[in-house]
This record gives sequence, C-alpha cells and structure tokens, in this order.
Amino acid sequence: MTVKGGGRWRVDQFQFAIGEELIDGVQPAAIACNVGLITGGIDLPCPEYEWDVFYGVGRDGRARKDMYRGPQTFTGAIPEMYVLFNTRKAFEMTLGELSRAPECIPCIGADEGTFSATTVSAATDTGSVLTSFKSCGCDSFAVFSGITVGYIGTGGAANTVNVFPTANLCACCAASGWNGPQPAACDVYEIRRICCVGTATGNKYLVGTQILPTMAWAARYRNSTAHGGCCVGGNMTVNYLGGKVNRATISAKSGEHLMLAWDEVVFRDLVHDVAIPTTSLNKQSCTVRTPTATFPTEQPMLFSQGTISLFDLCTDFARIRSFSLEINNNLETERYISTICSNGSTVITQIPFELVEGNREITLEIEAVMETREYWEHLMREGADTGTCLTSKAGFDFRLEFRNCACAAEKLVIQGPAYTAPTVVASTRAIDSDTEQSQTCNVGAVLNSAPHVISGEGENLVLVRMNINVPSLTIWWDDA
Repeated sequence: MTVKGGGRWRVDQFQFAIGEELIDGVQPAAIACNVGLITGGIDLPCPEYEWDVFYGVGRDGRARKDMYRGPQTFTGAIPEMYVLFNTRKAFEMTLGELSRAPECIPCIGADEGTFSATTVSAATDTGSVLTSFKSCGCDSFAVFSGITVGYIGTGGAANTVNVFPTANLCACCAASGWNGPQPAACDVYEIRRICCVGTATGNKYLVGTQILPTMAWAARYRNSTAHGGCCVGGNMTVNYLGGKVNRATISAKSGEHLMLAWDEVVFRDLVHDVAIPTTSLNKQSCTVRTPTATFPTEQPMLFSQGTISLFDLCTDFARIRSFSLEINNNLETERYISTICSNGSTVITQIPFELVEGNREITLEIEAVMETREYWEHLMREGADTGTCLTSKAGFDFRLEFRNCACAAEKLVIQGPAYTAPTVVASTRAIDSDTEQSQTCNVGAVLNSAPHVISGEGENLVLVRMNINVPSLTIWWDDA
C-alpha cells in the first residue's frame, strides 16, 4: 500500500508565541513573547462555523437542499503554564497594564502630580515639565490616575503630554483618550514606565484596566518533508488576531508548582500562509508573522515556598493544601450592522466586530486544614446584620505570596481587594503590601461558603473548603 503525503506534523517541531497587538485585530511587527513554560498543550482557536440549513418548500425528498454560512467564532485555550517572572505578559493580558515604579516628575519633588486641566487627548500640569516623558510613538511611559491609564504620545507643550487609549496609538493615529474614565482637574496622577517583559530590575505593578489589551498568537507547524507533495511547502504558519482572555485560573496544589491556565481566549480573526498552487485559501495573507519567542530559563514558582494570608492580612495560614483563583472577564462577542475591519482591510464577513468586557468575577477556592477558629468565626460573621453601615459585612483582605527556589529575593504577590489607587512608597520604591483595603473600598472579600468536612476512613484531619468572592485584585512582582 502506498501512503501519499510523505510527511507528518510533530508536536516537537511546533513553534508558538504571542504578541500584544498595536491595533486591535492587526498583527504586531513581531510576535515574540513566551508566556511561560506551557505544559498542558495549546487549544488553537481555529474557526468554528454556524450554518443556516435550508430544506426548502415544495421539493422532493427530505434531504437538505442548501446551506448558508453564519457567524464564525475563534476560541482557544492554554490549560497549563508554570508561572515564571516571564509570565508577567500573561497576567497583563488577563487583567490590564503592567508598569514599573513611578518616575520622578520634574519640578514637583514627589511621585504624584495633580491635573490642572484635562482634555480627551492631553494631560496638562502647570507645575511639571513633562517634555522628557514624550516618546516618539514607542509608548514607554503612561499616565496612571486611579483605574485610568493614558499612554503618552508625541506633541503638546513643555507641560503637556498627549495621551491615547491603548498602548500603541501615537500622535499619527486618529483615536485618542483614556483607557478608563477621563480624569478631571485636581485628580492625582503618576507617570510610570510601561514594563511588560524584560530583565530590568524594579517592582512591577499590575493595574486592572477597563479595556483589556488584545493579542495575536503565532503558530508554526514545521515539517522536514513536503506535506502533500513538492508543490506545497513543508511549513504552515497561522496568526490568530484580536484575542482577549475571557477566563483564567491561577492555582496550586501541595507539593506542586504555581500554575496559570487561560481557560478561554476569544479571538476575532486569523490569517495564514497556505497557498494552493492555482488559487489562495480564504484568509491567506502574505504578511503572516513567524513566532520568534525565546525559550524561558527562569525557575517556576513553588507552592511550598508560598504564604497565604486571610482575614485582613493578620495571620499567615500554613496548612493550606490547595487553592484556585478564577478570573472571569465575561466577554461579549458583538456583531453590528457595520463593515468589519480585519487585519487592516475592509471586508464583508461574519467574524466578530469587537469583544466587549463585562463585569469581572473573581472567585477564590481554598482547601485548608482546620487549625484555627477564625474559619468558623468569619463564616458566621457573614450572616451578621447589625444595621450600621458596613460593619457587619466589611469583608476581609487576602494575600498570596510565592517565590522560586533560584532567587529568594524575587517574589510574586497577589492581593485582594485591589488598592483604591496604585501607589508606591516614595522612600523605598516598594509596594505598600500591608495596606488593608476592605474598609476603604466598600465590601472586601467575603465567604460564600466554608463547609467543615469530617472525613471518613483514611483522613485524619478536619478540612475546610472555602469559597470566597473577591471584588478585585492587585498583582505585583518584586524583582531581584
């Protein structure tokens, strides 16, 4: 028997990388970021088609007569990644924008400035000389004001910087504004250096944004022999465009590493480089980017070297068997009566027009060994009703802290609720990690349930499986 084709696609010859997009749905100049050590495979977001089935009236037989193509969807996932310092980009894609400590703003003498006037496209401070923070479209600096981020572009007077709603729009682009509510006069701001990846030292701070950044995935299938005949190349590259993280999970179990899963990533479109000799396939493009990520060499974060603090950060609980922190951005796939712009071209198609963020839901699940009455006390407190303000349901703070075995000075910290405003202690340039937020930003984390399990044979300890509703998150890295 003769087997045609002559080649096989192998997993060990596959290449993959992600890149933050400059414009939603358009490939960046390079797709070169490795989000971590991927161990559980990749579910690539190849399109799924809906069809309108037509049988017709007044025809012979019961068989389908025709079909009309309906909406397309593109959904992928990366179910298991070791969390490294290199995984910062993956966290950023899940929650918002990652920055370094604030830069010193000239003429102010402190880390914070105050808006004296604000428009949609510019930020002005008469007490500061902001010229040094203007980039040439490289967007190395951004203005942070509470939950609002404005990316600095060119233009403006010495005390004015132009700002744009995404990290990649410069003065030559039509769009302008803020990623979040427009600041008002007298609002406090900081100018921070954008820091997504890289080896530069300094604290990295993740600020949740109203609009998530979009990403492109590059997947390259490599083969040493021509697959399907000599007229078709042995390699195939596909770029998936306009992706946003819908659901993600940070988790760890006793004796294992800290893991991150992108449970669902929704995309808008794709392009590929597969060209049939006589014609081109749908979505074939000559501008496909090849993945160029460098394989990470960092050590994963260890569960056994982490700490978990609950209930206003007053106690570190050692007997935690596992935890799972689930983040759901509740994306909605929107299609309008409008022309689609895909990969820089105007097309008539059934791909999503945009992906809109919904209410963010965060749930923390912990399996703990019963060692303190605080589990029970806080569970009972949730049902209290004193009738005075929020004293009966103020909630609590929690903090997860992890290190790797290669460098004890490096740590990853996840804390909820998030700070009401992203600030760094000026004297030390360190995050004020012990600040409690549950009393200052309405209700903090609360227990949905915490059942106490008296197990049967084979289990010696009393277990508490807590389900915690979390309002928001702060994530930062202390670099060595």
